[in-house]
Amino acid sequence: MVRILLRFSEKLVEQPITAQIILEHKVPINIITAHVNSKGGEVLAEIPDAALEKMVKAFRQKGVKITLPKLIEVDSEKCFSCGACVALCPVDAITFDEDFSVNFNKEKCLGSTCSACVDACPARAVKSVKQNNSELTGNMH
Repeated sequence: MVRILLRFSEKLVEQPITAQIILEHKVPINIITAHVNSKGGEVLAEIPDAALEKMVKAFRQKGVKITLPKLIEVDSEKCFSCGACVALCPVDAITFDEDFSVNFNKEKCLGSTCSACVDACPARAVKSVKQNNSELTGNMH
């Protein structure tokens, strides 16, 4: 699965674009998080790797802007488990283990769409990195 960030303009939010594309292409989309109102919005979603090119093309044809959010990576050599990032994570992707070391769950993480942990880390042990996928990453904007 690949995470994509869909950005809808004010004039697009009133249209059922995501539902139309799911029905037309028969590709399941897992919505991780969404912030949409009458002025526009963003949807962070996961789609199957094999359908990435087709789905990106379909959304772009409807006027939706797409980016590939960066993932969060932790340098365990620099991290001293201070916990500054734990309380800030809105999706509980960062927790303390039984030994009080910090544990990062990449499956829950929103990546660069949030990045609260990156800014909070006093050791600069947390950083955003590009997703590892096809040649499309250079064409996304």
